[in-house]
Amino acid sequence: MTTMAAGGFRMRSLGADLGRKAIYAVPALFCLGFCIVVVPLQMILPSLPPVFVKPDLSAMLIAYAAFRLPLIPSFGLAAAVGFWRDLLTPGPIGPYLLAFTLTSILVFLVRHGLFLDSAWFFPGMAALATFVILGMAHAIALLEHRQWVWSVAPWNGFVISALLTAVVSVPTGWFFDWSWKLLLSRRSVDKEDDLLEIEVL
Repeated sequence: MTTMAAGGFRMRSLGADLGRKAIYAVPALFCLGFCIVVVPLQMILPSLPPVFVKPDLSAMLIAYAAFRLPLIPSFGLAAAVGFWRDLLTPGPIGPYLLAFTLTSILVFLVRHGLFLDSAWFFPGMAALATFVILGMAHAIALLEHRQWVWSVAPWNGFVISALLTAVVSVPTGWFFDWSWKLLLSRRSVDKEDDLLEIEVL
Protein backbone atom coordinates (compact mmCIF):
# COMPACT_ATOMS: atom_id res chain seq x y z
CA MET A 1 0.00 0.00 0.00
CA THR A 2 2.82 2.36 0.85
CA THR A 3 4.53 1.67 -2.48
CA MET A 4 1.30 2.20 -4.41
CA ALA A 5 0.63 5.45 -2.54
CA ALA A 6 4.14 6.69 -3.26
CA GLY A 7 3.76 5.79 -6.93
CA GLY A 8 0.41 7.55 -7.10
CA PHE A 9 1.91 10.60 -5.39
CA ARG A 10 4.75 10.79 -7.93
CA MET A 11 2.36 10.43 -10.88
CA ARG A 12 0.02 13.11 -9.56
CA SER A 13 2.95 15.41 -8.76
CA LEU A 14 4.30 14.96 -12.29
CA GLY A 15 0.88 15.70 -13.75
CA ALA A 16 0.56 18.82 -11.60
CA ASP A 17 3.99 20.08 -12.73
CA LEU A 18 3.11 19.54 -16.37
CA GLY A 19 -0.20 21.32 -15.83
CA ARG A 20 1.49 24.34 -14.27
CA LYS A 21 4.06 24.52 -17.08
CA ALA A 22 1.27 24.32 -19.66
CA ILE A 23 -0.57 27.18 -17.96
CA TYR A 24 2.63 29.26 -18.01
CA ALA A 25 3.05 28.49 -21.74
CA VAL A 26 -0.49 29.55 -22.66
CA PRO A 27 0.16 33.34 -22.51
CA ALA A 28 3.28 32.95 -24.70
CA LEU A 29 1.37 30.86 -27.23
CA PHE A 30 -1.51 33.34 -27.02
CA CYS A 31 0.84 36.23 -27.86
CA LEU A 32 2.51 34.18 -30.61
CA GLY A 33 -0.86 33.48 -32.23
CA PHE A 34 -1.71 37.17 -32.11
CA CYS A 35 1.67 38.13 -33.55
CA ILE A 36 1.33 35.72 -36.48
CA VAL A 37 -1.84 37.57 -37.46
CA VAL A 38 -0.71 41.05 -36.42
CA VAL A 39 2.53 41.13 -38.45
CA PRO A 40 0.80 40.92 -41.87
CA LEU A 41 -1.99 43.13 -40.52
CA GLN A 42 0.66 45.73 -39.65
CA MET A 43 1.74 45.83 -43.30
CA ILE A 44 -1.76 46.61 -44.63
CA LEU A 45 -2.75 48.92 -41.77
CA PRO A 46 -3.25 52.41 -43.25
CA SER A 47 -1.15 55.30 -42.00
CA LEU A 48 -2.77 58.33 -40.45
CA PRO A 49 -3.03 61.14 -43.05
CA PRO A 50 -1.39 64.12 -41.28
CA VAL A 51 1.74 62.32 -40.12
CA PHE A 52 1.67 59.20 -42.34
CA VAL A 53 2.69 56.86 -39.51
CA LYS A 54 0.84 54.13 -37.66
CA PRO A 55 1.11 52.26 -34.36
CA ASP A 56 3.30 49.17 -34.33
CA LEU A 57 1.04 46.35 -33.14
CA SER A 58 3.68 43.62 -33.14
CA ALA A 59 6.05 45.79 -31.07
CA MET A 60 3.24 46.34 -28.58
CA LEU A 61 2.68 42.59 -28.19
CA ILE A 62 6.40 41.95 -27.79
CA ALA A 63 6.49 44.65 -25.12
CA TYR A 64 3.62 42.99 -23.27
CA ALA A 65 5.31 39.58 -23.42
CA ALA A 66 8.50 41.06 -21.96
CA PHE A 67 6.42 42.95 -19.41
CA ARG A 68 4.57 39.89 -18.05
CA LEU A 69 6.40 36.71 -19.06
CA PRO A 70 9.76 35.31 -17.90
CA LEU A 71 12.87 36.10 -19.93
CA ILE A 72 13.19 32.88 -21.94
CA PRO A 73 9.57 32.73 -23.26
CA SER A 74 9.54 36.45 -24.07
CA PHE A 75 12.95 36.24 -25.77
CA GLY A 76 11.89 33.22 -27.84
CA LEU A 77 8.63 34.92 -28.79
CA ALA A 78 10.49 38.07 -29.86
CA ALA A 79 12.92 36.05 -31.99
CA ALA A 80 10.08 34.17 -33.70
CA VAL A 81 8.09 37.33 -34.42
CA GLY A 82 11.17 39.21 -35.63
CA PHE A 83 12.02 36.39 -38.02
CA TRP A 84 8.39 36.29 -39.24
CA ARG A 85 8.40 40.04 -39.84
CA ASP A 86 11.70 39.85 -41.72
CA LEU A 87 10.22 37.17 -43.97
CA LEU A 88 7.25 39.39 -44.84
CA THR A 89 9.27 42.59 -45.19
CA PRO A 90 11.28 43.34 -48.36
CA GLY A 91 15.00 43.17 -47.70
CA PRO A 92 17.43 40.84 -45.96
CA ILE A 93 16.55 38.74 -42.91
CA GLY A 94 18.03 40.09 -39.70
CA PRO A 95 17.07 43.71 -38.91
CA TYR A 96 13.77 42.99 -37.17
CA LEU A 97 15.01 39.72 -35.70
CA LEU A 98 17.82 41.57 -33.94
CA ALA A 99 15.65 44.56 -33.06
CA PHE A 100 12.85 42.50 -31.53
CA THR A 101 15.11 40.26 -29.45
CA LEU A 102 17.23 43.11 -28.06
CA THR A 103 14.14 45.19 -27.33
CA SER A 104 12.55 42.27 -25.50
CA ILE A 105 15.60 42.01 -23.25
CA LEU A 106 15.61 45.80 -22.73
CA VAL A 107 11.94 45.92 -21.68
CA PHE A 108 12.45 42.93 -19.38
CA LEU A 109 15.45 44.56 -17.68
CA VAL A 110 13.71 47.94 -17.33
CA ARG A 111 10.63 46.33 -15.88
CA HIS A 112 12.57 44.30 -13.30
CA GLY A 113 15.12 47.01 -12.59
CA LEU A 114 12.45 49.60 -11.78
CA PHE A 115 9.91 47.11 -10.33
CA LEU A 116 7.20 48.14 -12.80
CA ASP A 117 4.41 45.63 -12.21
CA SER A 118 1.31 47.80 -12.61
CA ALA A 119 -0.55 47.82 -15.92
CA TRP A 120 -0.36 51.63 -15.89
CA PHE A 121 3.30 51.36 -16.87
CA PHE A 122 2.61 49.18 -19.90
CA PRO A 123 1.84 52.05 -22.36
CA GLY A 124 5.25 53.53 -21.57
CA MET A 125 6.92 50.17 -22.14
CA ALA A 126 5.01 49.77 -25.43
CA ALA A 127 6.13 53.22 -26.57
CA LEU A 128 9.73 52.46 -25.61
CA ALA A 129 9.66 49.13 -27.45
CA THR A 130 8.17 50.69 -30.58
CA PHE A 131 10.75 53.47 -30.75
CA VAL A 132 13.68 51.13 -30.11
CA ILE A 133 12.51 48.52 -32.63
CA LEU A 134 11.80 51.00 -35.41
CA GLY A 135 14.95 52.99 -34.74
CA MET A 136 17.18 49.93 -34.52
CA ALA A 137 15.76 48.34 -37.66
CA HIS A 138 16.21 51.65 -39.52
CA ALA A 139 19.79 52.02 -38.31
CA ILE A 140 20.64 48.44 -39.30
CA ALA A 141 19.16 49.02 -42.76
CA LEU A 142 21.26 52.17 -43.19
CA LEU A 143 24.40 50.33 -42.14
CA GLU A 144 23.66 47.48 -44.54
CA HIS A 145 23.32 49.92 -47.44
CA ARG A 146 26.34 51.90 -46.21
CA GLN A 147 24.37 55.11 -45.93
CA TRP A 148 26.17 57.19 -43.34
CA VAL A 149 23.96 60.31 -43.67
CA TRP A 150 21.12 60.16 -41.14
CA SER A 151 17.92 62.18 -41.52
CA VAL A 152 15.85 63.52 -38.65
CA ALA A 153 12.50 62.96 -40.40
CA PRO A 154 12.28 59.18 -39.85
CA TRP A 155 13.08 59.55 -36.16
CA ASN A 156 10.24 62.04 -35.74
CA GLY A 157 7.96 59.45 -37.32
CA PHE A 158 9.25 56.83 -34.88
CA VAL A 159 8.36 59.09 -31.93
CA ILE A 160 4.82 59.64 -33.25
CA SER A 161 4.42 55.92 -33.92
CA ALA A 162 5.57 55.19 -30.36
CA LEU A 163 2.94 57.58 -28.97
CA LEU A 164 0.21 56.01 -31.12
CA THR A 165 1.27 52.56 -29.91
CA ALA A 166 1.02 53.77 -26.31
CA VAL A 167 -2.56 54.92 -26.93
CA VAL A 168 -3.55 51.62 -28.55
CA SER A 169 -1.85 49.65 -25.76
CA VAL A 170 -4.20 50.99 -23.07
CA PRO A 171 -7.24 48.83 -24.00
CA THR A 172 -5.04 46.02 -25.33
CA GLY A 173 -3.02 45.85 -22.12
CA TRP A 174 -6.23 45.71 -20.09
CA PHE A 175 -7.50 42.83 -22.22
CA PHE A 176 -4.26 40.86 -21.89
CA ASP A 177 -4.10 41.50 -18.14
CA TRP A 178 -7.68 40.28 -17.79
CA SER A 179 -6.74 37.07 -19.64
CA TRP A 180 -3.57 36.75 -17.54
CA LYS A 181 -5.55 36.99 -14.27
CA LEU A 182 -7.92 34.29 -15.48
CA LEU A 183 -4.96 31.99 -16.10
CA LEU A 184 -3.47 32.74 -12.67
CA SER A 185 -6.78 32.09 -10.95
CA ARG A 186 -7.09 28.81 -12.81
CA ARG A 187 -3.57 27.88 -11.71
CA SER A 188 -4.45 28.52 -8.06
CA VAL A 189 -7.53 26.29 -8.37
CA ASP A 190 -5.44 23.49 -9.89
CA LYS A 191 -2.91 23.85 -7.06
CA GLU A 192 -5.63 23.54 -4.43
CA ASP A 193 -6.95 20.41 -6.18
CA ASP A 194 -3.45 18.90 -6.17
CA LEU A 195 -3.06 19.58 -2.43
CA LEU A 196 -6.46 17.99 -1.75
CA GLU A 197 -5.47 14.85 -3.70
CA ILE A 198 -2.18 14.63 -1.76
CA GLU A 199 -4.05 14.85 1.55
CA VAL A 200 -6.39 12.07 0.46
CA LEU A 201 -3.43 9.85 -0.38
